[in-house]
Amino acid sequence: MNNRNLLVFVVASAGLLAGYSFLVNRFYPPRPVPQASASAPQPGPKPVAPAAATVTAPSPAPPPVQAPASAPTAAQPVVLENAELRLVLRAQDGAILQATWAADGTRFLNEVVRDEKSHEEAAREFPGVGGAPGLRFDQAERVDQDGRPGVRFRNAAGDLLEYRLEGHILQVALASTAPGAALGLLPLPADEKEVNHMGRVFTLDDRSIRAVAWIEMLKDPFFSFLGAKRKELPPANVKVGMDAGLEKAGTSQRTHYFAVLWDLPRPAARDARGYSLLAEQGKASARLYLGPKQPEFLAAFGPAFTQVQDFGFFGSVAKFLFWVLRAIHRAVGNWGWAILLFTVILRFALWPLNTKMVVSQLRMKDLEPHQKAIQAKYEKFGNDMAKKAEMQKELMAFYKQNGHNPMGGCLPMLLQMPVFLALWSMLTNVFELRHAPFAFWIHDLSAKDPFYVLPVLLGVSMVAQSALAPPMGDPQQRKMMMVLMPVMMVFFFAQSPAGLGLYYLMFNLIGLLQTWWVRRSYKPLPVVM
Repeated sequence: MNNRNLLVFVVASAGLLAGYSFLVNRFYPPRPVPQASASAPQPGPKPVAPAAATVTAPSPAPPPVQAPASAPTAAQPVVLENAELRLVLRAQDGAILQATWAADGTRFLNEVVRDEKSHEEAAREFPGVGGAPGLRFDQAERVDQDGRPGVRFRNAAGDLLEYRLEGHILQVALASTAPGAALGLLPLPADEKEVNHMGRVFTLDDRSIRAVAWIEMLKDPFFSFLGAKRKELPPANVKVGMDAGLEKAGTSQRTHYFAVLWDLPRPAARDARGYSLLAEQGKASARLYLGPKQPEFLAAFGPAFTQVQDFGFFGSVAKFLFWVLRAIHRAVGNWGWAILLFTVILRFALWPLNTKMVVSQLRMKDLEPHQKAIQAKYEKFGNDMAKKAEMQKELMAFYKQNGHNPMGGCLPMLLQMPVFLALWSMLTNVFELRHAPFAFWIHDLSAKDPFYVLPVLLGVSMVAQSALAPPMGDPQQRKMMMVLMPVMMVFFFAQSPAGLGLYYLMFNLIGLLQTWWVRRSYKPLPVVM
């Protein structure tokens, strides 16, 4: 019977791992290596969040301040850049084709990518952010002012579209007398390859966010054969945006550290082409955020935009834990050491709960022979439900006489789960850990351990923890769990951020120390029958 259970468990675990691998490859395929760009941006200084500004639509009356040496022609893409951003705009309609974060060269939007082997298109260019759909411009002029780069698109009909870059925020304004003129916001791509690995599109109000993954709107769902349908764009609002920032090639991407956010004076319009802002009295203006998902930057742009940081179900707990982690970082100056000190503080804060759990396990070990004797007494009754209920009643009376709660070892673990899940979400989503070095071979806490040292040490610590824990249950199953669980965790953490592996390794090492200390100081109590 035990061998059969072992076989079932091993086969089920292998099936789960195979299913996980299949779903990851289906919905998060590795992004092909993009073609090299000849104009890579140079690193710039750390950005400072600019204050919000009021946008005024341009008037056709005053002539632009033109910079002849750098003024592009209408047929060429227009480049607008400062120390933080480099923007490439389409000359015909003024749409932003690409935004690049100057500090590290991260591109916000999809570009054409071809598979290295088949040379087929694996990704296509995103249709563009902003612009004026339906209008065509024939002139683009630089209108820099007070150190703020700007560009103005115009045509013979007198239509104007102006961008002014302040830090990582664009002031955008449209002036047009054309019927149905509108400022483009976020288009709905025609093909999933245009949004490969680009995350979600969302709308916000002051208290909530409605988000849908691009892929869920452009690709048939996994259960389409059961009638499941593609999703639609979220309802329009005065705040719309999407995830942005494509990480280095060759990796599946689940976390987006940047965002494209529109702050509008009135609700956007939503149709089959995407979101747009209709002109009123021939004018439309808005603010556009192109930057990282850092709380202070998002709050400076608008408090509601802090919701784009997705910390999951236990978001409030995650935000508090991140506040503590940032406070530690301010004192030590390194995110890796901050994670280690944070783990020590958290582990000692949970020390009483974990002590209670280990003591409960040790007490259960003392009671186990008597528990098995009671169970053996009722084995001859087989599946008689009345006798099973009688056995459970006798067992509960036995536990009560000895002051033992059989759930005492599980409840502390359940109480800690919200903290663990919130911490997991926080460590894999915060921008501050992106490209943050620690020490030795760990140069990026947001990337996996390049030599898999942390996952292997984590597996070894789990084996040691299982060996040190009070032996209970079937010996064969216990041996199997001592091997299978660490192997599964090594496999999982091998693809997880190094910062997360650092946290769990330290957490396990302190747990080993605690288990050893509790077992050393534990004094068995007499068993009452």
